[in-house]
Amino acid sequence: MVHRVFHAWNGNDGAIGTDVVATSPCPISGDRAAVVISNRDRYGYPLRTVISKASGLVYVDPRPTNEDLDDFYRHSYRRIYKSSQVPKWKHTARAAMIASQRAEKLVANVLKGASVLDIGTGSGELLYVGKKLGYQMQGLEVDESYAQFGRANYGARIWNTSLREAELAPESFDAITTFHVLEHLADPLAAMQKMARALKVGGVVLLEVPNVESLDSRFSQKWHPGHLFHFNLVTMAALANLSGLQPVVLATCGGRNHTEAMLIKPEQPPPVDWQSIVAGNFEQTWELLRYQAQWGWLDNWHKRIDRTRAKFARSVREWFSALSEPNRRRLVDKVLKKRA
Repeated sequence: MVHRVFHAWNGNDGAIGTDVVATSPCPISGDRAAVVISNRDRYGYPLRTVISKASGLVYVDPRPTNEDLDDFYRHSYRRIYKSSQVPKWKHTARAAMIASQRAEKLVANVLKGASVLDIGTGSGELLYVGKKLGYQMQGLEVDESYAQFGRANYGARIWNTSLREAELAPESFDAITTFHVLEHLADPLAAMQKMARALKVGGVVLLEVPNVESLDSRFSQKWHPGHLFHFNLVTMAALANLSGLQPVVLATCGGRNHTEAMLIKPEQPPPVDWQSIVAGNFEQTWELLRYQAQWGWLDNWHKRIDRTRAKFARSVREWFSALSEPNRRRLVDKVLKKRA
């Protein structure tokens, strides 16, 4: 099941490979010249995805409004994709494992006692784990049920609002974390600029997004209707530059499934130079996506099978963990102890 908010495209100018004038400009370049790379989402519904000829950024066009997106994530997202108003027990076990992995990035890059804002914090497991490790944690979560769940079960400090509507004091955080959130927002540049303003000088943004160059996902499966933008290392570096942030780390995992970044706020913003950063990115990304559309199903098929097996094994472990502990906080503690 998908939601109508993502399917605003009227069906015109949707032939793959054709040049179009996009309804929405590229956030990096401000230009509307684009090429259609897909006209269906992963479920087969009409959804036009284009690549900017100026920057190589891949995005859905037309995009939903900010208001429609806020309403969707406030009332519908968890119900559609999680089939529940509050996290299922297996989801808590999974979130605990993921939170422990993300907390390791905090420990490696941010001093204990630092003030940390987690954007799109979900049910609050990272806030709980981070607090146990000595950080001053707070989060933003637009879904009211999940925000309330995090407060009730973990004592987490969660503001029930979107990043766009949040009132963040300038230079008020030592670190901002946002994992698999930026791709859902209608204006990622405005979001990163707001994060940069809220950071103290020398503060860092730790983020992760799906990578459009992923080798492990089939071409037709890349286009999740909730993902309005599809980044790679180049477009992430360009967004950082336009936001006044400097990349310290820009990396992908082995199968290029995700783009990870650590961005620092320098005392003086770097010179705006996105044109040099994205030079050649359109040609390279477009060539890769065309290859994947035609032949990608042959590549790494054995890895995709291994990935399916790993997901099944993970699901079994999560269910066993969930059944063994009837208290959410103790379940998180148990997962953390086992991982340690």
